[in-house]
Amino acid sequence: MTDGAEMTAPPAGAGHWAWRRRALVPLLIALTSVLGSVAAWRASAASGAAGASERWAFANTLTAEQQDSRIETELASLEFTHARRTALEAAATALRAQADGMEAAEAAPLEALADAYEAAAATLAQFISADAVGPDGRLDLEGMREAQWALAADLADLDPSEETAEAESLRNKSQRLVGLTALLIAAALFLTLAEVSRRRLVADLYWRGGVVVLAAAVVLLMVVAAL
Repeated sequence: MTDGAEMTAPPAGAGHWAWRRRALVPLLIALTSVLGSVAAWRASAASGAAGASERWAFANTLTAEQQDSRIETELASLEFTHARRTALEAAATALRAQADGMEAAEAAPLEALADAYEAAAATLAQFISADAVGPDGRLDLEGMREAQWALAADLADLDPSEETAEAESLRNKSQRLVGLTALLIAAALFLTLAEVSRRRLVADLYWRGGVVVLAAAVVLLMVVAAL
């Protein structure tokens, strides 16, 4: 009987390890709870930061649209003013050409009208920016648009791409952290089952699974937190 009992009794080392494992389970479950809380907190923080970046991107987009509308309105007004000036100068030239073949008395009204047209054209010229006139004297709307946009970009951030990319990165980080909380919950579940299971083989299986999942979650949490 004694020999048979000795053959079926578990080794002393195995019993000691089982006792240590049962003592470790509550600690590991507590660790998963702490890590889960940290992951959830970091996920919430990342989500909040992503929302802030999205708001900045929206503000930059709105500012860019406002500046674009202002510039286009200014260019349209400039183009209209330039067209009126050109028309007045052309009319003045035509009147003087017509007056050249007339007597002085007949040409005087035409010359006076030509002078009035030229004076009006000179007044309109004051409202045409030098940046809008090319080297050949023609209206350069594209050059004016680029100059105005560069000036507006110096005064305000008009490019939302950086904030948009940052928001997307933070959203992805938040989603990964939420996924890690699910992984930590799975690890806690395995460890709990290992603690309550009556069958040694099943308990050992749950224990190994819980430790592996917990270790993987810790490594992934460190990697995601570093991003």
